Amino acid sequence: MTARRLSWLITGASSGLGQSIATAALQAGHKVIGTTRNVSQAERLNPTFAEVGGIWMQLDPAQKDAYDQFSKVAKEHDIDVLVNCAGYAFVGGVEDISEEELRAQMEVNFYGPFRTVQACLPVMRAKSFGHVVLISSGAGFIARPGRCAYSASKFAIEAVHEALVHEVKSLGIKVLIVEPGAFRTQFSTRIMTSATHASTGGISEPYKGSELEKMVNLSSGHTEIPVHLLRGCPDKAGREIVKAVDDGYDYLRMILGPDCVAAMDQKIGSLQHDLDATRKIAMSTDIDTNEKV
Repeated sequence: MTARRLSWLITGASSGLGQSIATAALQAGHKVIGTTRNVSQAERLNPTFAEVGGIWMQLDPAQKDAYDQFSKVAKEHDIDVLVNCAGYAFVGGVEDISEEELRAQMEVNFYGPFRTVQACLPVMRAKSFGHVVLISSGAGFIARPGRCAYSASKFAIEAVHEALVHEVKSLGIKVLIVEPGAFRTQFSTRIMTSATHASTGGISEPYKGSELEKMVNLSSGHTEIPVHLLRGCPDKAGREIVKAVDDGYDYLRMILGPDCVAAMDQKIGSLQHDLDATRKIAMSTDIDTNEKV
């Protein structure tokens, strides 16, 4: 058991990375409250969770009253660590996705975590201690074809946490953004595609044969994802996240998985290329000290 037993609140704890994080936290001796939209199903999928001290709560961050519900739980259980893991991915082209589908993606992946963070911060501030952990994705810093909605939601919620880390640094609260790559979970089986183009595989006719079609087919199960691409072990990831909270960390982003490392290298390289290519242009737009404004 760790020197200090912390109270963890984990959304989406019944499956995937959320499940692995909850298990690792319980094994480390912590108190864990796992949220799910269906408690009976969560109990069936995780028969030993309650036996080892886990507490299930039927809470959905995407609901409009989530702030009030999570505020109540945060106070009742004196939450030390909030882990936002609940979410899903929508795959579709910019031209094919409907505004309703985009709003639904943002409601779950952006507004949901935003509500829970707001709800837990007062409790953490009151004791000058806490950890806000966002389970994001490699899609949170690099956008691939067909991932416009998913990446937009992740880019946005990462921006919130990037601002938050500066806002709460002096208040004893730490912030961690976890960037997983492709892990062997059920996440990929729950990907949604455009309802408007359901009869044509989730894409409109002009994009047949494009990179968009390849991504949609791969992501929506029309093409089987090769096992070698799902290289991430969720249980290892769960243990590393709990270890970081217990032992301390001096970084904002935790990259997980070799594919995510490659994606981050690619993103940094792309940014460096653009900076180098436009540096002279950027500097040339500076105001001349002799020029009248």
